Amino acid sequence: MKRIILLLPLLLFGFTSKYLPMYYINIQCDKVLHKKAFDVCYSCKLKTPKLVVYKVDGNLIDKYNYSRKHLRFKPDYTLPSRCRSYPSDYSHTGFDRGHLAPNAVFDYNRSIQKETFLMSNIAPQKPQLNRKLWAKIERFVRIQARKYGSVRVITGVCGSLGTLGRRKHNVNIPKWWYKVIFRPDGKVISFLVPNVNKNMSRARAKEYLVPLTKIEEICKVKF
Repeated sequence: MKRIILLLPLLLFGFTSKYLPMYYINIQCDKVLHKKAFDVCYSCKLKTPKLVVYKVDGNLIDKYNYSRKHLRFKPDYTLPSRCRSYPSDYSHTGFDRGHLAPNAVFDYNRSIQKETFLMSNIAPQKPQLNRKLWAKIERFVRIQARKYGSVRVITGVCGSLGTLGRRKHNVNIPKWWYKVIFRPDGKVISFLVPNVNKNMSRARAKEYLVPLTKIEEICKVKF
C-alpha cells in the first residue's frame, strides 16, 4: 500500500509516450490524447496542448507529400466541450494557428495529416515566428531525421501573454515555444523561442539553442 501511495503523484502529474519510451515527462495534463502518430498533453484551462511527442522517420519525409491545400483546422471532438478551442477563436487576432506536431512530418499519410489540423494540436503563434524561424527549426528536425534515420521530438509551449479572448474560450497565448530533439546517438538538441514577431524574419535557429535544463526551468517541466 505504501508503494502505491508514493507512485500516485507521478501518475497524476505526468505521462510516458511510446514515441519516447525511455523518458518520463513530469507535467500536469488534463487530457492525454493518443493520436495515430503523436501523443498530446492537453490543458483544458489553457485550451491548448502543453506539449506533443512524436517520432520523425527520415525514410518517410517527402515520400508522398500530400498537399495541405484543402485541409481545414477543426475542433477536436474527442475533448469535452469545456476543453475545446475552435478555429474561429484565432480569427483576426494577429496570431497564427501554430502546429505542435507539424504537418510536414506527416504528409506521407492523409489520415495522420488531418489529425495535425485538429485544434488539440494548435496554439497561438506569432506569424513571423511561425513562418520564418519556427519553419527553420522544423526543417532542421527533418534534416536530422534524414541523416540519422529517425529522431524523437517533443514540441511544447509554456508561459502566458494573456488570452485571445475570442468568444468564450479564452485561449492562452504562450510566452514560449520549444522543441527538443532526441537523436539515436544519444545527443539531445533543444530550442527555446519567445513568441514574438520582432527579429524573427532573419533569426537563425542556432541563436535559440539552449540546454534542456533551461527549458525545464522556464517551463516547469521535467524530462
